Amino acid sequence: MRKDYYPATKAIADVEWALSEEYMYKVKVESRLRPGEPLTERFVNIMSDVPMTPAMVEQGVIEKWSEWEDYTAETIDKMVVWTAVHKTIE
Repeated sequence: MRKDYYPATKAIADVEWALSEEYMYKVKVESRLRPGEPLTERFVNIMSDVPMTPAMVEQGVIEKWSEWEDYTAETIDKMVVWTAVHKTIE
């Protein structure tokens, strides 16, 4: 999928989870503390009340990264938007 396209509706899973926003994007982030250190892989969630393109999701992770106190010293090497879910009306 291109980073500037919105995912097709059929590519977004409809869920009945109690999400705080209408959409949630799960992003696989590879980061490291210093050059030469091993990579750390983790999944982070980005919530939104509007659909987002992969580029928008990645930008959201970058903006939030410094707010997450545990991750401030780490630099992001790679990001992959892994999953998108849409909260259905309960």
